[in-house]
Amino acid sequence: MKKTILTTVAAVATMFFVSQGIAAGVYSLRGDAELTGPSNDAPRTGKLMTQQGGFERAFEQQPPLIPHNMDKSEINLKVNGCMKCHSKETFEKEKAPVVGESHYMDVDGKKLDNISMRRYFCTQCHVPQVGSDPLVENTFTAK
Repeated sequence: MKKTILTTVAAVATMFFVSQGIAAGVYSLRGDAELTGPSNDAPRTGKLMTQQGGFERAFEQQPPLIPHNMDKSEINLKVNGCMKCHSKETFEKEKAPVVGESHYMDVDGKKLDNISMRRYFCTQCHVPQVGSDPLVENTFTAK
């Protein structure tokens, strides 16, 4: 009984000290604000990165990253600025990647003439990049 209590206390103490050491070395976009509290600081931002030909993916199944400025692109219920360059009708003229076939399918797999509303808001998955250091090391290599 005494051994079980000592082992439990030692395990809890070890977990506490290890978690404090790990947390102290990681800087998050929330700054020093606790996760459960409000963040009063604006998120860190870096210089927007652009890259001809796009960015290499960081992990399998990652949606392609946006390699250009999006400041003037509008996406709302009536307008999708991305489709001005990336639609089946305009991508060749604009020299842009075409939207994938999966974006033209409904929930049942039926092919649609227009982009599916499930895929309409591009920036839910596709995001521009800024020049900042990663928060944690990534050892993934693309195939």
